This record gives sequence, C-alpha cells and structure tokens, in this order.
Amino acid sequence: MIYSWTFVMVLFTAACFAGFLGALLGVGGGIIIVPAMILISHLPVKVAVAASLVSVIATSNAGGSSYVDQRISNLRLAMFLEMATTIGALSGSVLALYLQAWTMLLIFAALLAYMGYTSFTTRRLDDRRIAGGDFTRAKPDRLAAFLQLRGHYHDEAEDKQVQYVISGTGPGLAISYLAGVTSGLLGVGGGVLKVSAMNQSMNVPMKVAVGTSKLMIGVTAAVGAILFFFAGLIHFHVVAPVALGTTLGATLGTMVMNRLRSWLLKWLFAVLMIYLAYNMVAKALALRFHIVLPALGS
Repeated sequence: MIYSWTFVMVLFTAACFAGFLGALLGVGGGIIIVPAMILISHLPVKVAVAASLVSVIATSNAGGSSYVDQRISNLRLAMFLEMATTIGALSGSVLALYLQAWTMLLIFAALLAYMGYTSFTTRRLDDRRIAGGDFTRAKPDRLAAFLQLRGHYHDEAEDKQVQYVISGTGPGLAISYLAGVTSGLLGVGGGVLKVSAMNQSMNVPMKVAVGTSKLMIGVTAAVGAILFFFAGLIHFHVVAPVALGTTLGATLGTMVMNRLRSWLLKWLFAVLMIYLAYNMVAKALALRFHIVLPALGS
C-alpha cells in the first residue's frame, strides 16, 4: 500500500459520508466504508475490515451519545441485546481470520442485498403504524414484560410523542447474535441487522431502532477490533483518516435524522445497499473466477 495525501483525503471523504449516512440509519458506517476502501482505495479486505471496526467504535461514541441526549435510544433494550451481540462478534472475528477474501465479499454482498430488499418493501410501514397507534397496542412477551422493555420518544418529523411496547425478545436475541457474527466477520457494527431485528421483529419504531443500534455498535465492534489488532491487521495510517471522517459525519447525521421521515431513510438505504451489493459481487467474481464486470473502482 502506498500512502499519500490523496489516499488519505479519499479515505477521509468517504468516511465522512459513511459516518453521516450511518448516523441516519443506525449503522457504524462500516457497511459503506468497507466497500469504499476495497473498491476505490484497493485495500486488502481484512485490512479494510480491521480499520472499519476501529472507526465504528469512534462513530458510535459520537452518534450514540447524541441520540441518548435526544432521548431516542432505549438504554434498557440496548443492554439486553448487547449480551447476544458481543458473543456473536467474538465468533465472527475468529471466523474472519480463516475465510478467503472472495468468500467474505460474497457474504457481504448477500447481506447488502437482503437489507436493501427489506428496507424498500417496508419503507411506508413505520409511518402507518405511528399514525394508527400500532406501536402502543402491541402485547409484550413474558421476558419483555419482566424487563419492562417499553419506551417513548418525540418524533420531530411527525411532531408527536410516540409510545411503543417491545415484544419478540426471542427472535431479537437470535438476530442480534447474527449481527455480532456479521460485525466480527465483515468489519461492521452489526447495525444493519440490529435495526432490522428491532424494527421488524420487536415492534420498535425505526428511529428508536436507529438510536439504540448506534449506541450498541461500538461495544460490538470493540470485541472484533481486539482480535484484529493482535493479528497485526490494523494499519494506523488507514485507521486515522477513517475514524476522524466517520466521527465528523456521524455528528452531523445525528442532527438531521429525527427531522426526516422513516420512509425516506429506508428508501435511501435500499438504493445504496443494492448498489454496493452489486459492486462487491463484481469484486468477488474477479478474484475467484477472473470474471470482469463493470464496477466502482475497477
């Protein structure tokens, strides 16, 4: 790898965008910055994953604390789900050290495509549920009732107080474990799955899922980052501009998120995920089968 000012500025700019969009969607930015590092800066997959994990910790501190101040994050829910996610992150980090690069790229592409599809098909769901009061009428399961997993927040876009009751703790824990595996394996905070699990399986409004996920992802990423550090895969010339950029972007993103409607956030997310999924598949095919498809950075 050749380090230059151009290289650093490209990483920093991409990281700012990743941090901003990550704050809007409850992810650490790794889901964006990892493809950018691989496809634009041509960094090795595992070096990109390691740098992303460190940047996720930084952006979680910047964005998560802001959502706590805005009373959007659900602290009790975050602590509950983090138990499963941390165990999953350890499993995924160990697995990542042994998988081939093209295999990791295909796994990443599958995750991106799935999240793009589910975001697009449910883009109007939150607005309808808020208008109809569906989040309040849900019945909690036994564990959710015992832990008093419920809450409320003020939605600035709707200009109303939204009450919600949490249910589906079993599926939520299972998907949170998979989110942890994804974090360690792919260098993301696992937020893409956590947001989906909370919003679609646990009756949590999209914006609360975003704020809670943003709070959690730093802990999840820290588990994987430790293993990558001892494996010698953390390059500080890469980590520095990425961490600074995602932190700046996340700070700006938290100021905007609650003013936007949920359908817009999901629509943007879907478009970006499908586009990046295609580019990651193209990269994997080139590495494994020498098949060249048009792709960003090719």
